[in-house]
Amino acid sequence: MAKELRRKGVTLRLLWEEYRAAHPHGYGYSWFCDCVREWSGRLSPTMRQSHRAGERLFVDYAGQTVPIIDAQTGKVREAQIFIAVLGASNFTFVYPSWSQKLPDWIAAHVAAF
Repeated sequence: MAKELRRKGVTLRLLWEEYRAAHPHGYGYSWFCDCVREWSGRLSPTMRQSHRAGERLFVDYAGQTVPIIDAQTGKVREAQIFIAVLGASNFTFVYPSWSQKLPDWIAAHVAAF
């Protein structure tokens, strides 16, 4: 289960749908999630990090893109997704940009700050 959840695009919902296809009378989604949460709570974390408030900001591009449709032309462009997360609070900031080039990278940081 943990290995599957680490794969790109795999969600708990998708795993539950596969489970229900194999077991039509099996657990409902919320009970399935509770069981997974209970099971994952027994796993030992590999690394704990504690950060003072405002001390760390983790940034990266998500890797997946999002299609953006121009309302006037109907043309579809793929937007890169920039993500910034504060270490202490896990407050998350998401920003779309057209590329991962330096000007867009800097603009995303300015928007995050």
